[in-house]
Amino acid sequence: MSLTANHPFNRNETHKLSKIFGIGLPKSGTSTLHEALTVLGYRCHHNPDDPTTENQLREGDYELKVLERYDVLSDTPIPAIFAQLDQQYPDSLFILTTRDVDAWIASSRKAGFNQDYARPKKGSTVDFYNSILFGCSTFNEERYRWVYETHLQRVKEHFSGERASRLLTIDFTQGQGWPELCEFLGKPIPSEPIPHANALSNRRELGPFGRAMVGVAVRVGFDYRTLRRWYRRLS
Repeated sequence: MSLTANHPFNRNETHKLSKIFGIGLPKSGTSTLHEALTVLGYRCHHNPDDPTTENQLREGDYELKVLERYDVLSDTPIPAIFAQLDQQYPDSLFILTTRDVDAWIASSRKAGFNQDYARPKKGSTVDFYNSILFGCSTFNEERYRWVYETHLQRVKEHFSGERASRLLTIDFTQGQGWPELCEFLGKPIPSEPIPHANALSNRRELGPFGRAMVGVAVRVGFDYRTLRRWYRRLS
């Protein structure tokens, strides 16, 4: 569903209370969404794991300072707090990325951040975010499946009635992309293909040395995904 003419984003204005939140779970197409919204000109932040955001969430403060610099937040921990963000930022838009649940389970199981060598340090940012999103710090298929199905149901129920026009549900694995996204945001469709970020065929997995180095740093408290990006750039 497209936006009304009165929506702040359609007027190309920046309204402090109107933001975009990607509320799909990790491995559901959140990287593709991040890259696509960046192409559309939004200031996007994927996986906001900075200390200020973490401290605010630990204190139950949802007026996030990081949103002074960004229009869009997506990935962990945003799906866990979508209802609070909707209350804090009225008239904002929400995009739920989805995929087949069995494919999502398989992708989550293989994800580097769910491997034993990348197990987060207890009390770290990653440990905290995993706990509030999944209720566990490491991959557990039964729990992940329950969280995925429950999350979709909670989102559907929250954005029923008059809120329905502020939610877009999109599945990039089923061929959805620019038409659905741009209609929802009131944006022209770019000429370039939608960027399918983080596709399995495009990944370079860490070798034994990389896993060992990342594992040491993760146990100290660093985020696996940040370390993986650094390692790949260096290598």
